[in-house]
Amino acid sequence: MSDAFTREPPWDPRRFPPASPAPRPVQTARMLRDPQGYARSLRRRFGPVFSLRTYPYRGALVCAADAAANRAVLTDHERFTGGDGAALLAPAVGARSLICTPPPLHLSHRKLLLPPFHGERIACWAQRVRELVYTGLPELLGRDGVPVRPWAQRLTLDVILRVVFGLTDPARVATFRIALNAFVDTGNLAVLFLPGPLRRDLGPLSPGGRFLRLRAAVRALTREEIAARRAAPDRAHRDDVLSMLLDARDEHGAGLDDAQLVDELTGLVLAGYETTATTIAWTLHLLAHHPAARDDLVADLDAGSDRLLKATVKESARLRPAVYNAMRTAAHDTELGGHPVPRHAFVAALFPLTHLDPELWPDPDAFRPGRHLGPDPVPYALTPFGGGLRRCIGVPLAQLEIETVLREILATAVPEPSGPLEPARLLAVTIVPARGGRIRLRPRRAHRPASRIWNL
Repeated sequence: MSDAFTREPPWDPRRFPPASPAPRPVQTARMLRDPQGYARSLRRRFGPVFSLRTYPYRGALVCAADAAANRAVLTDHERFTGGDGAALLAPAVGARSLICTPPPLHLSHRKLLLPPFHGERIACWAQRVRELVYTGLPELLGRDGVPVRPWAQRLTLDVILRVVFGLTDPARVATFRIALNAFVDTGNLAVLFLPGPLRRDLGPLSPGGRFLRLRAAVRALTREEIAARRAAPDRAHRDDVLSMLLDARDEHGAGLDDAQLVDELTGLVLAGYETTATTIAWTLHLLAHHPAARDDLVADLDAGSDRLLKATVKESARLRPAVYNAMRTAAHDTELGGHPVPRHAFVAALFPLTHLDPELWPDPDAFRPGRHLGPDPVPYALTPFGGGLRRCIGVPLAQLEIETVLREILATAVPEPSGPLEPARLLAVTIVPARGGRIRLRPRRAHRPASRIWNL
């Protein structure tokens, strides 16, 4: 178990914000089944700062659910520190991943990793992403009730294997795909949320044992690829992330060792694969159920504009953000929103609730992309990728993938409903459509516009 969990203070209602008296198993089940609805009920009851008593926390997860508290958690690094806050993910990504790097090292480490994700580099990958989307499109077209999320997961994993790992050999791609699919499977990562005894290695058939063996397989493949790339004579001419990270140096001339590279690459897979695929699924599912917004987007894209495309992605990420929260830990005894927070407590910027705050977003449950065509929202009212110094470094690549998928699909077909709008479920740290975001794609030639008027 991570040191962050061993330091976590036990539950004491005098030292934490208010919480529901329901048992931890009940709260955990309600959070998993209805992550936004359950948290909203707690906010209505207790206000914008409250405690959520769920597994795997032995005390409570302190939740910030308005823009002011969100901003404090994400930017007040003297009170709320990163690194330990991601202790839940450390067994999966590795303790030396940027996701888990503590504050003294985080900024210098981040500078090493940022160059591959600059705008010029991202532009070089655009054609590669388009080719992968075009290759995968026939799987979606002409089928009734196809779940988008599994398709998008396959696509985003292929993007990672080619853009991040730089794999080109089909056999090697297939080997990595099998290992990574098994490791990042929801059933495997759910081990992170189990009580301590169930996370232990009790043999290959136990949840903990299976998790560790799948992780070892991925790490072995990654170490092989790092060794091969170090020896590759053409490395200096390659544009994949791994090749660039091998040559990255800090201000002292030091680079990343193999252990760091393994953790960083694993972190990029987990951070970029699941969240990007889920955002694609939610966006297409929401467009299918809101034909006026869908048709306006199609018309705008046909006219050569991406203004509504960017607004639509923002609105999808507001209404159904892929990530449930951004985690920190309290550096010392402090307060948040007038409530006590003990040292070492886990603290979450619960932005899926901030995104539904009616004071910030009128008619918050409505899907209205037009609301993002005006002035920018209040700072920290919209933070689907986190915020502050620990904002996700892979956002430019994720945006490229999401926008490319939407452009390519909407140029060919329009999404229509295949059943009712799906509720949200929490899987690990991701908010997903309950049935995968099922839609029906109709060829454009058979489509008749529903509306061209924005409800601003």
